[in-house]
Amino acid sequence: MLRGTDTRIDNWDDLRYLLAVHKTGSMSAAARLLTTNPATVSRRLARLSETLGYELFHKTPEGWVASEAIGPLLQSVGSFEGEIDSYLNAAESRDGALSGSVSIGMPGSLANGVLSPFIPDLVQAHPGIRLSLHAQTYRETLGENDLIISPLRPQQGRLVVRPIGKVHANVYCFPDSPRNGPWVGLLRHHDGHEPMITALNAFDGKPPSVRLETLHDTANAIRVTRLPGVTLRIEAALTPDMEIYDSSVPDTETSLYLCYHETRRKDPLLQAVIEWITDAFDKSDTL
Repeated sequence: MLRGTDTRIDNWDDLRYLLAVHKTGSMSAAARLLTTNPATVSRRLARLSETLGYELFHKTPEGWVASEAIGPLLQSVGSFEGEIDSYLNAAESRDGALSGSVSIGMPGSLANGVLSPFIPDLVQAHPGIRLSLHAQTYRETLGENDLIISPLRPQQGRLVVRPIGKVHANVYCFPDSPRNGPWVGLLRHHDGHEPMITALNAFDGKPPSVRLETLHDTANAIRVTRLPGVTLRIEAALTPDMEIYDSSVPDTETSLYLCYHETRRKDPLLQAVIEWITDAFDKSDTL
């Protein structure tokens, strides 16, 4: 809980800085999000910390993590932000035209292979909507996004979570790719996820010679190096002579979840984008 009932926040704008650092995990990223500089972010947080009487964040190797004491405050501020966004978007759409920005975090392969072909449909239906697509694979929080599509189902937070589709992964190669030698995989912290487990088994536990962040990146590396590697079926389908490394190994099937804050349920702007995403996944035949 926060300090006593006599605690007053005289500058409510400081809460924007609190939420931005919580979303991004970085002072510099929060500064970019707020169109300011890291020194201003740090100064605002120091003032808020003094007012509340608590340390707001702890520095970890993964970035700035909120202290347990401000958890309830962050939930309230996040909910308020969502309510405001929904209200403003509803007010602006009363003339029937939707206008505004929507940020989506999702695996790069899906942005490229599923959504991109249908962007003209969204532009034609809602020319005032502006999209920002961020390549993020294993993500359980919204961060600075309005919504995410993730193979991980979030277990915490006030999020609406629903299945959106499934993707298939396997180890792919070219006819002239070397066998039982170097291969392309994901970064080490992804080794516990199914695609990498399957790939490591295919190579008898030998780690990859090249590691990258996303399965979109691994697909590009496979094409350039001609080495075998793990990637998605949707990526392999873009290269006609890319084939499964071992046809006896079945695909890894992974469910995808579309997630957004529950305060945005009635946000017409976000719901229009969700409807478009759903339609794109329903029409895609390469997942």
